[in-house]
Amino acid sequence: MRTKDENKTKAIKHAVIELSQSEGLTNLTTAKVAKLAGVSPATIYLKYKDKTDMLSRIYEEVKTELHAGVQESILDAGDNVEAQLRAVLNYSVQQWHKYPKESEFINALWTNQELLDASAIESGNQKEGPLVDLFARIDANPAFINVPRVILEAFASLPGTVRQLASNNDQALIDQTIDLILKALKV
Repeated sequence: MRTKDENKTKAIKHAVIELSQSEGLTNLTTAKVAKLAGVSPATIYLKYKDKTDMLSRIYEEVKTELHAGVQESILDAGDNVEAQLRAVLNYSVQQWHKYPKESEFINALWTNQELLDASAIESGNQKEGPLVDLFARIDANPAFINVPRVILEAFASLPGTVRQLASNNDQALIDQTIDLILKALKV
């Protein structure tokens, strides 16, 4: 892709994330995205079929970017499943802190899946990858209770939510949240 096209794609992505924050997903239109991105509406339709396609592709891209270091955080934690889970939860909080708008965008779309296409939903329901592998190790580990994946995912999002709601970036509060999650998941 040419640099000019890459810049337009980045501008569209940035505009979508900004407008989802300021106007909400339901009020987001391709015309507003085009205006904020400084591109013509036709440019958006050259890249995306419609609003759903645009949100879905950007969701997949941002989710991939936010999860880029998950595997490394798991490997750095060694072989202990509890340490791996703790590392992933801390990584998640770090990503929320570094990329709050992107994290909110992902969360908003995941809780409004009707705005995503089947491919994006499938991407969100990963069938493979480091998180899925970790969830399988938790399932197989007798020290942990057997819970549906959706509950593990809800617990995994909790530290980021606490970090978002806290008035400061209090690592002790995050550590306490992670400790509570681990206690809730253990036999």
